Amino acid sequence: MLHLLHRQRVVHLLRTDGPLARADLADRLGLSRPSITAIVSELIDEGTLVELDSRVEGPGYRGRPRKLLGCNPEARRVLAIWIDERRARVLIADATGNISHEDQTPTDGRTAASVIRSIIRIAEKMIDGPAGGPVAAAGICVPGFVDSTTGFVVESKILGWSGVELGKPISRALGVPTAAQDATQAMTLAETIAGAAQEVRSAVVLNCGGHVDVGLIIGGRPYAGATGVAGAIGHMPIAGSNAKCTCGRVGCVNASMSLHAMQSVAPQTEGVALKDIDLAAVAHDTSQNPHSQKIIHEVIDQIARTALLIEAVLDPQLLILSGLIVEFEQLIEALEARIEEVRPPERRGRTTTVRSQIGRDYRVAVIVALQQLDPDIAGLLRTPIP
Repeated sequence: MLHLLHRQRVVHLLRTDGPLARADLADRLGLSRPSITAIVSELIDEGTLVELDSRVEGPGYRGRPRKLLGCNPEARRVLAIWIDERRARVLIADATGNISHEDQTPTDGRTAASVIRSIIRIAEKMIDGPAGGPVAAAGICVPGFVDSTTGFVVESKILGWSGVELGKPISRALGVPTAAQDATQAMTLAETIAGAAQEVRSAVVLNCGGHVDVGLIIGGRPYAGATGVAGAIGHMPIAGSNAKCTCGRVGCVNASMSLHAMQSVAPQTEGVALKDIDLAAVAHDTSQNPHSQKIIHEVIDQIARTALLIEAVLDPQLLILSGLIVEFEQLIEALEARIEEVRPPERRGRTTTVRSQIGRDYRVAVIVALQQLDPDIAGLLRTPIP
């Protein structure tokens, strides 16, 4: 798995900062030059990378000119699908991660079967389009309990799905291997490959938005647990809590520690897309209301204390704050400050708190799909075609 992560970090670095020479990759990623040479050779043989005509040389440069490497834009394409409570976004990207086509279908109030049919219809139209090479794999991100080895959604309270075959019907219809992952675990994978956790051995990803879940990175790689659902804390009961959760139960983590728990301070934002919310106006209104400030403070305090409890269990190098809360500047600043305030003296300086730069959208699904172009992970994530 560590070899896989090194491969993906090479591809990501070239995708974002390339073209680069082999020596540059070794220096930037902290790997030995023989290791980089071996990884690059594999990726060139597979068609993911190409050697470019340009060479690194110039005034004062001595030695043999170094060949530059880049991602192969003609490599196989991937299909990425991001599903949330409002919509399913479907797009096609090349092996360099560049998106060429995208579309979406609503999910709110619809059955899983109906949404899956719409996804397949959109995907088939994209795949049959005139531009681009063949689609080699698909990646799906969905919130909830997801068995990533089979693409089976055990439970998604947000979507109202239970016992849903997600990966297999899409794989059969499109004729490509399909990986389905819980959105938080997918975001954790993205942090490991392309985010804040690239160079650390351990980290906790706190995904806080309409729900709260945790991603774990142990030994430099994502940890999904014995049955694939590690960190799914959103619907775990909290002792003494009487807050009603959107799932219908009472006392869930989500009911006390998510942005839904703050919804009463800005009821006008219920069901409104983030891009359509006047965040400055909401912040101003709540800052003038002592009752609203009390609710926000209580929720932030509980999130901070829960994050520190998880931090104490794992003792990670990083605590990565992620999810929708990062897009609300005042809330994320308040959470960061509260974490520092309540962190016990003996834990200070041991874990660094950072904000995620990855985001919580379809780009993560692209990374999940691109993983399958690597043969080392195909058996772990693939939903095979019967």
